[in-house]
Amino acid sequence: MKVKASLVVKLFPILLTMLAFFSCTETKESATLHNDLYFDNLAGDVKKVEEVPYIIDDTGKTTTADSCCITITEYDNMGYRSRQVNKDIKGNEKNEQTYISRFKDGRPKEIQFTENGKLTSTLSGTLDKKGKYADTRISDAAGKLQFYYSGIEVNVYGKIILMKKFTPDSILQETIVNKYDKQIWVGGFIKEKNGKVVFSTTIRLNEKMDPAETTQMTKIDSLTNTTTIRYAYNLYDNYGNWIECTEMDEKGNAHKIMKRKITYRKK
Repeated sequence: MKVKASLVVKLFPILLTMLAFFSCTETKESATLHNDLYFDNLAGDVKKVEEVPYIIDDTGKTTTADSCCITITEYDNMGYRSRQVNKDIKGNEKNEQTYISRFKDGRPKEIQFTENGKLTSTLSGTLDKKGKYADTRISDAAGKLQFYYSGIEVNVYGKIILMKKFTPDSILQETIVNKYDKQIWVGGFIKEKNGKVVFSTTIRLNEKMDPAETTQMTKIDSLTNTTTIRYAYNLYDNYGNWIECTEMDEKGNAHKIMKRKITYRKK
């Protein structure tokens, strides 16, 4: 399960964007073992996943779908992400990321981001002479460099564990650190150039390697906000992938039900 936008503050998309980009291994393991389905903890030949949140009212009754955020993730026939789009309840696209090209081993080379159908930015990756990640550039719709990531380190699964964000004139802005339980992301933090941690998230997994609890901290100036959300999985399909999940606060009060429709490729 991906951490949902309801948990997110403005800093969180930085982590998610880069996690999506650095999603393939640098090892010589097989592609079927290390494609995006593997990292997304999905079994079977998945073609598309659609997640729809439903609000639970004060009486405990499930109401209509949340108008803010329906997420659709599409995968190609190799199990790599090809497109992810967020829509409102009326089907209007709010934002989208499209995987334009990949390196020969499957690692993303270029991703385009749009909002309301208009291109906003492009993420472009490079490799060094040894085939390892080099600088990754973020450009605006006109192709002008906004910032770049450097000092990138990955774990044995090819997942990013450290990167640094720089301005176009190479001034350090942030350091981003991620943690993993095997191939599954279990949290990380963003640290400003002055050394202050301004955002962190910690995820506790259950026995199926799906999130059981997420705790997030944001710090803006002198204000610190910490939120904990717990997850109970109600239904699974024949492949063992969850298709309904209840989100609760730290006191056990249910606030949302997430329903997931998974489309598989026909054999």
